[in-house]
Amino acid sequence: MNSMTPNDLDALYQLRNKFLIIGLTGRLGSGCSTVATMLCHKSFDDCNFPKPITTEFKSNEERKYRIVYNYLEKNWKQFTLIRASDIITMTLCLKDLEALTHFLLNSYKDDIINAASVINQIKKNIEYNFNSLQKKIEQLFEITKESPVYEIKKGEDEKSSSRIKKEVNDLFFINKELSAFTGALKTEFSKLKSKTRPTPFQLFGDNIRKTGNPLDSSTFLPKNSYIIAEVTNQLIKIFREHNEKSAHIVIDSIRNSMEARYFKERFSAFYLFAVNTENEHREKRLSSEYNAEELKSIDNEYNRNLKTEETFYVQDIKTCIQVSDIYLYNPNDKEKGDTYTTIKKDVVRYLALIFQPGIITPTPQERCMQIAYTAKYNSGCISRQVGAVVTDDRFSIKSIGWNNTPEGQTPCLLRNVDDLLHNSDPEAFSEYEKTSEIKQLLKTAYKSIDKSRLKGRNVSFCFKEGQNCLEHEKNQVHTRSLHAEENAMLQIAKYGGEGLTKGFLFTSASPCELCSKKAYQLGIKQIFYIDPYPGISVNQILISGVEVHKPKLILFIGAIGRAYHNLFEPFMAYKDELKTLLNYDYEKSNLNILQSKASVEKGKYMDDIKKRRDKLNSDLITLNPEELNKLIESNLDKLMESNPDEYRRLITERQNKIKDGEEIKE
Repeated sequence: MNSMTPNDLDALYQLRNKFLIIGLTGRLGSGCSTVATMLCHKSFDDCNFPKPITTEFKSNEERKYRIVYNYLEKNWKQFTLIRASDIITMTLCLKDLEALTHFLLNSYKDDIINAASVINQIKKNIEYNFNSLQKKIEQLFEITKESPVYEIKKGEDEKSSSRIKKEVNDLFFINKELSAFTGALKTEFSKLKSKTRPTPFQLFGDNIRKTGNPLDSSTFLPKNSYIIAEVTNQLIKIFREHNEKSAHIVIDSIRNSMEARYFKERFSAFYLFAVNTENEHREKRLSSEYNAEELKSIDNEYNRNLKTEETFYVQDIKTCIQVSDIYLYNPNDKEKGDTYTTIKKDVVRYLALIFQPGIITPTPQERCMQIAYTAKYNSGCISRQVGAVVTDDRFSIKSIGWNNTPEGQTPCLLRNVDDLLHNSDPEAFSEYEKTSEIKQLLKTAYKSIDKSRLKGRNVSFCFKEGQNCLEHEKNQVHTRSLHAEENAMLQIAKYGGEGLTKGFLFTSASPCELCSKKAYQLGIKQIFYIDPYPGISVNQILISGVEVHKPKLILFIGAIGRAYHNLFEPFMAYKDELKTLLNYDYEKSNLNILQSKASVEKGKYMDDIKKRRDKLNSDLITLNPEELNKLIESNLDKLMESNPDEYRRLITERQNKIKDGEEIKE
């Protein structure tokens, strides 16, 4: 007897069902807000998700979609939206309006015609609502010298603290005053488009993470990196307090990788969704708001190489995408009747898997990309780790690679500057490094460093960075490592594998021009990648030449990393889960079937006996005494041969009846 009940099973899933945070990231126009709006619908039906087919399946993926659709339909959870832009607006309202207009003027006076006039008009348009909202926010938040910098005020007693928390909850989650004002600010600030400066809200966000002040970009303090994330965390806590500890939160959107890492470290129930699409789709969506030159400026900002310090506070969507857990694809699907058909199916799939891990299995693409993702951690490159997998056209894996030095050489991660300077590990360094200017550069650069700040860390160095500094170049040729894609393809040649014609390449980044040329030459037909901006490799290489030889570049869709394990590893064997829910008993059911069959067979047997008896009685009536005696004698002879005891019993019975004067016929 199964002692576990369906209620016990529900308790196992309680954490996922009661608390979940989804962060959204992606380039402008990719569709983060579209997904956020979708998740905030009250009911499953409001989302208008594509219905699954129920017969004549063409693939297992169609069967999988039916399963996740049916599950999510019965287990839909409405999400509550937290917008990073609303938090930025809150910080602005703790500043003076005059200071805000002064900051805008200094930031855009060289890029906007009549900037002073435009900004003064913006000030007039927002002044009333700004002052009104400022009074409320000043009563709820305070600026502190420690972390968190922006903290919800504590009341004088428990009652006043509860009142403040309720008002914060109302401000961000119940009434629409704050979000409406954020929308109004964005509309006004759209008049300040610049070819050289980011949007005002991006500037505010960068400044908050840098200095703690949206209007100050002076000195970076590391403690400020998590300010927006810390305010978000406070809001999540308040929301849970007002909703019986239950919360399904979507954050739109996460633009800095440090914020993404904050949530990953803070919440096990956090998943970062990257929303991707090709440039042509993004540009089409943004064409009504931005001209071609402005879009180019936005893309240049995305691909800008950040300084080490800037990674802590500057908008860094490229890295956010690279550290995401789940990748969604959002093309324009007008030909399918719904512009968002593809991404809606993705949302159904991954929400169902989050709530019910293991309800379906991974796609072949997910399986291969997960292996590439895992392989990248073998890389000893201290700049970036990339993994790659090569398969045939049926997703059977033929080779795995990662960016690393050639076999026999020591990767940068394991080398130490002191070993080079003191020649204490000669095999780890090249003759060029031992004798060239690079050694003098390192000696000078590390001469006055405070090694106590390392706290035991190894002092590695990047040869490419040093050599490019000496040459005043940005030459990728100087990297010591093979690229991951290159390494994977070379492994097949090295160990005598089969050809790659019509095969697939998976990369946890995107192929550079050099690796694209190699893939093209080897006959690779599909390249699955994650980074949605693969440089000029597409236009320069992959779409050039004869059509039949062109590889197809495909944005990856799926879960990787820890999300792969969290989503596809069930809490318990699905068979046991079904048994717990349905309480079925095969042994008992089989016994019932056997008993039912026996009952049916017995009925058939008794019916047959009755039919034979009725026929015999009918036949006996038509026989005369002489024929009857012959029949009896004939059957008695047969009985004597087969069953003597029964024969003797019948003879004795017959003799007794004759003595009593009974007729034989009776």
